[in-house]
Amino acid sequence: MEIAAVIPARLASERLPRKVLRLIKGKTLIRHVYERVKEAKTISNVYVATSDQEIIDEVESFGGNFIKTVQKHDCGTSRVSEAITEIEAQIVINVQADEPLISPQMLDSLSNHMINNENIEILTPVKKIEQKTDILDVNVVKVVFDKDNHAVYFSRLPIPYGGDVFYKHIGVYCFRRSFLMKYARLAESPLEEYERLEQLRFLWNGYKIAVFVTDYQAIGIDTEEDLKRVEEIIS
Repeated sequence: MEIAAVIPARLASERLPRKVLRLIKGKTLIRHVYERVKEAKTISNVYVATSDQEIIDEVESFGGNFIKTVQKHDCGTSRVSEAITEIEAQIVINVQADEPLISPQMLDSLSNHMINNENIEILTPVKKIEQKTDILDVNVVKVVFDKDNHAVYFSRLPIPYGGDVFYKHIGVYCFRRSFLMKYARLAESPLEEYERLEQLRFLWNGYKIAVFVTDYQAIGIDTEEDLKRVEEIIS
């Protein structure tokens, strides 16, 4: 079964504008992400989906694949849902453009779990929170899930209230093509506006999100300090 990875990217990021073109040890952030995803054994093709010509030029410069999309998208999944019209893969992994240390092994685990569970339409990784400061950090998205490992809710606030074990969401999604083809018709949710979390649109419209518990520690880049930290890790 063909599996593709799509990296939605834009220059107008809110907290660190133009971050995907920032250099880390001589390579742009988008190139680091692309090359890490390429290391996954289960992924046949990798694409950067963007409307920005500067990003396209950069991807072409290192020999990567790109799909040009329209400029206006309210989230990464929306951009990926447009991009799949150019892709034949039946499983598509949406990888964030700001995680230069994304784990190829974790992506392979997601792919294999999706292949072995044909009833799953949406799969996303979660990790047990180990740093107490993350519990109250609104930039760390918390998730609760049921006995069948289906997400019940995602929030920027600590959930469950009074709990002693918390899980955080890692912003990678593994989709069936069939779901992405329907995405544009999904009604927007007031919950996604309150929480500023795109995945709440899926739940609002009755779709199940399967969670995959992992030990992978995501390190996204939103600030200058994040850039320096990743440079130190790579070094």
